[in-house]
Amino acid sequence: MPPILYGEFNNLDGLSANVFATIRFSDITILITTFASILFYKQYHRGYSEIKRKTRRIFSLYILGIAFILLGGLTAIATIHWSSLNYKYVHPFKNSPTESIFKFGIIYGTIIQRASNNKQDCNPEEVAKLEPFFYESKYSIKYPPRENIILILVESFLSFPTNLKINGIEITPTLNELVEKGAYYNNNMTSQIQLGESSDGQFTYLNGLTPKKKGVTIYDYFNNTFVSFPKLLKKQKPGIECRMVIPTSSKTWRQDGVCIQYGFDKLYSRKEYTLSNYKENWLNDKLLFEYAASIDKNSKQPFFSLILTSSTHSPYTKVFEDYLIPFPDTYSEELKNYLSNVHYMDKYLGKYLNFLKENHLYHNSLIIIASDHSISNDWLKSKEEDNVSFQIPLYIVNSPQKIDKKSDYAITQADLFPTLLDLAGIDSKWRGIGNSLLCPDSILNTEKEKKRIIYREKISDIILDSDYFKGKEITK
Repeated sequence: MPPILYGEFNNLDGLSANVFATIRFSDITILITTFASILFYKQYHRGYSEIKRKTRRIFSLYILGIAFILLGGLTAIATIHWSSLNYKYVHPFKNSPTESIFKFGIIYGTIIQRASNNKQDCNPEEVAKLEPFFYESKYSIKYPPRENIILILVESFLSFPTNLKINGIEITPTLNELVEKGAYYNNNMTSQIQLGESSDGQFTYLNGLTPKKKGVTIYDYFNNTFVSFPKLLKKQKPGIECRMVIPTSSKTWRQDGVCIQYGFDKLYSRKEYTLSNYKENWLNDKLLFEYAASIDKNSKQPFFSLILTSSTHSPYTKVFEDYLIPFPDTYSEELKNYLSNVHYMDKYLGKYLNFLKENHLYHNSLIIIASDHSISNDWLKSKEEDNVSFQIPLYIVNSPQKIDKKSDYAITQADLFPTLLDLAGIDSKWRGIGNSLLCPDSILNTEKEKKRIIYREKISDIILDSDYFKGKEITK
């Protein structure tokens, strides 16, 4: 694990059990040889002290020389095909810190982390060339926004369960009912998040940028200035309360600091949850949605609430509630557990939506439900005949404007930020690197917007590396 993540204490959960599980009876040889060496030294070190100092120095130099030759030879053999030491050691660490530390050790990881800088120097000529494409083409939006906004990010949520019925049992009946009653649904969103070594959809959805492909973005660029959705929303609606409700501690992924950086007013975490008989480190989705409901009930309007779920997080070795779903025999245990936990999330999402209706919050709230990122099949162990798709879904409930795009219209996570701006009625010069679902086709088909799609990743990198928005006024 990268040393930079040691502060995420939840990452160390279960470490002691893993250490004890690796101990074998044969490891006693380590203790025996250690004590034997100490006893041998105590018994015979006086005899060796009579050897002349010069002789000892010569003997030591011989040993060091042999060690140096052996080490040099082994290094030469190992590095004969390397283009550089950077290529062998620094480059893989930036792309995969966890794997590199596993191979080379924690001392190596600490040194490389301290010595390396993931921020790149920006070429002024390239910035000048691409700057005209930083901003989306202008078009008008004229409709009244909803009073409240609720953004629910579901952990590792894939599209394929949302249309899945197994012997008549729907995996996501709540979400399916939303679509039947007119909610916009897109099942073809491409995840732009790297799993585990960058940051989740929260970063892209709130800032309109994509994480860097190297390093841990939320750490490397923590002190950047972001033109985030909460900041823009508060300028458009002075007095609105912006809050996050998360299932983890406030320190996990530096959420307490991120909360401030993005312009949120309050953070509600596992730390503030006070149910005395609940001992888990993370709140399950049942408790999380109940927690969010209690906060909504006692808060003033208007508000923007970001809710992060966790019960569909890997690994899929257990289920939160047992359901009598007759899964096909081809499904792996991991895939069965994943779908059961999606069903569990959907159940308590439904109860949360019912709470909003009962407390007269549902119809005056814009509700967006999205996945924070996709997931690797290494966790699900699905087979080809299972027809598992790794695209992620998007739901928009109570949109103030009809969205004409079809459910299979290809979008990316970066497209949600400008869509949020349109749905909230926010007029901002910065609209992210994506394109709004409400952007007219006549704009999308222009040469400028086609080029913006080609350059979008490079634009995001330049903005992050240069801290482009520092000191700039870009709200109009």
